[in-house]
Amino acid sequence: MDLHRFSRIYVIGAPGAGKGSLCAKLAADFGFHHLSVGDLLRQLARSGRMDPEILDKIQRSILLEVEDLAPILREAIADLKQDAQDKLRLLIDGVPRTLEQAAPIEEAASMPDGSIGSPDLVLFFDCPGALARQRFLTRQLPGRIDDGSTFDARYQQYCAENMRILARYQRRGVLVKVDTSGDIDCSYARLLQGLTSYAKESSEDVEVSDGNVLG
Repeated sequence: MDLHRFSRIYVIGAPGAGKGSLCAKLAADFGFHHLSVGDLLRQLARSGRMDPEILDKIQRSILLEVEDLAPILREAIADLKQDAQDKLRLLIDGVPRTLEQAAPIEEAASMPDGSIGSPDLVLFFDCPGALARQRFLTRQLPGRIDDGSTFDARYQQYCAENMRILARYQRRGVLVKVDTSGDIDCSYARLLQGLTSYAKESSEDVEVSDGNVLG
């Protein structure tokens, strides 16, 4: 399967839906750079190079305002692009978290040469809430305090916003839904199947469009 035509993929899903594990496998297998927004924020928090108010929000798992998040994302992508030897291809995991974030985040992800911008593809990792909660509470990630109250707050916010976010990208025809309720191998197989189907359908659409133009 050739995924080289996708240079920017957004990954959305509930906490515990498997974004980190599945993105790591996809990045390793297909040459993407996995940019986890949550990991990026925690790394910056540990570095001591962050505004105290933003740091406090991160430590308390409070959603950042897009005005605070967009410059952080923009700088991170600029640094990655400077270090990349080839064209930078990104899996951006963790945005947008609200519909209001979507347009500013897409603009923040834009570079002057146009290589990064609005997503070519959006992956929605769909996992039942009870299972996502179980995974969230049993995972052990460095620098993380993943307790029940943290999950409940994040999941409530996710449920309130997710349908509107999905509708935005569904209208654009770039949304792929993946059932991630199985173990990592099963979920990854479903992810690859979804990507294969999308790539085939979009290629057929291009061929039909070209045919209409030529006809």
